[in-house]
Amino acid sequence: MVTEIEPNAGLPKLRWDGSRVLFEIESDGQAVRCAISRSALQHIGGPRNFAPADLLRSFEKSRERIEAIAAGKFAASPESASGIVSIWADDVEDPHAGAAAVSNL
Repeated sequence: MVTEIEPNAGLPKLRWDGSRVLFEIESDGQAVRCAISRSALQHIGGPRNFAPADLLRSFEKSRERIEAIAAGKFAASPESASGIVSIWADDVEDPHAGAAAVSNL
């Protein structure tokens, strides 16, 4: 079951595919497909939300940090990101991961 949420001002739609939130970031004018796992999103979002709509709202609240982590992963090895840049719980355990990713851009 895919659940979608309308984004804020011009941002692409978020989609829940049953196990992760699918989204896109932009790098050098190119759209990069990304995904964040349920466990990573719950780790970032605090309280454990299980309903797809709650997970999508949690993504929206933490969008800047999530996109920074995705951008950092993509920048670290863009040649290996031929598919989807995936964010796992291990990627978000460091509370400064988003800041480090932004500083590398």
